[in-house]
Amino acid sequence: MTDPTPSGAVEAPPNASQATMAPPLLPHADQELRRIRSQMPQLLALFKSKLSGGQAPGALLRYGQPHKVARLSAEEAGAIDQWFFIGDIHGDFFALHSLLREAESRHADARVLFLGDLVDRGDMPFECLFLLLDWGQRRPGRLGWIAGNHDTAFSITEQGAFKSLVSPAELLDELNRDDLFTGFRRVMGEFFVTLSQGLPRALLFPDGLLATHGGIPLVDLHAQGAAIDNEAAYLDWLNSPACLKDFTWTRIHRLPKKAPDRYSTGAQYGFRDFEAFCQLKPDWFPVARMVNGHEHPRGGFDPHDSYVVKPALTLLGLGFDESRPMPAAYAHYTEALHLAQGVPDALPAVIAVPVAREQLEMMYGALASKPAAAPAATPSPAPSLSPTAPSPAATASAATAATAATAVPEPQSPVVVKV
Repeated sequence: MTDPTPSGAVEAPPNASQATMAPPLLPHADQELRRIRSQMPQLLALFKSKLSGGQAPGALLRYGQPHKVARLSAEEAGAIDQWFFIGDIHGDFFALHSLLREAESRHADARVLFLGDLVDRGDMPFECLFLLLDWGQRRPGRLGWIAGNHDTAFSITEQGAFKSLVSPAELLDELNRDDLFTGFRRVMGEFFVTLSQGLPRALLFPDGLLATHGGIPLVDLHAQGAAIDNEAAYLDWLNSPACLKDFTWTRIHRLPKKAPDRYSTGAQYGFRDFEAFCQLKPDWFPVARMVNGHEHPRGGFDPHDSYVVKPALTLLGLGFDESRPMPAAYAHYTEALHLAQGVPDALPAVIAVPVAREQLEMMYGALASKPAAAPAATPSPAPSLSPTAPSPAATASAATAATAATAVPEPQSPVVVKV
């Protein structure tokens, strides 16, 4: 891919009159699902033509740039409170639709940064792909997508089969399945593999918020960065293969330090490791806090209380129960989905979006007689919610919510608003 603008220049976000022209998503996820499925061949042709023409499918922010780790200028970032951050979706169309609708309802010119991992686990990966790209294409300059490890794991062998670096990889089984639709799925898979190669790995906002999927370069690489004596070379180092892998694959941990495990793709870092990275070259890459995905915290988000000096927030976007097979996973759907809205000089504020059960049942009719239940526990601790307080207006899907609550965590921790 070439830079979408001359000499690597960055296009400013559209003005308000342009940004509000796009129609909102259809109110019900099942309606939007039917629309996306009916238009999928046309959308695929459109986005393939964008790729072949050196343009960003979905008008994605910073797509196809030489540097996949970059600082956003004030012009391209715009106001931080316009930005909404969404964690791992993993093929959950209902969740993605609900969270995009919530962002639209809270800001007329909402901009969305998806933190990666669109595919695998869930049963609608391509529906999610085209919903996300179509949303961005209708709102130029207002969508970003950070590559997740599941997004970049796919490739094609010399024999023509798809392969993946992650396991299990449900999308891999689908792409390699041999039936009447093999040809169409192959075209879709080839498009996805090519698309993922141009996605950014980490973006640094002007106020110091680092958005990434996994984390930061591990401590065994820090000496290389510390020895660099000019900014351009430092940014090149951040974009080296070793650093790019760590931004995407590493996992956050509550302990102060973790020894790098280069024998595993699941290497971890602690809060002192994060602080050390932030102090490497603060004039050239001034990280003050971080929002990421990758982990799947119970409750949908984790404010990482041990990350005090340099705060961090992990978000999970999906709502189905990952411990159960499809479609039974939807019978135990979470009661609330989560996204976060940017806040100047602080971690993004987490927004809890109550699940409209009747809309979920419109997509999965077999759920009508089954009660909702919280997802199965994971190793991450569940964050607690504080006393109630008034909240902003809810979306249509959450209009029946009778009460609102705001979490008041430690300073620099995300505020949680139930709608």
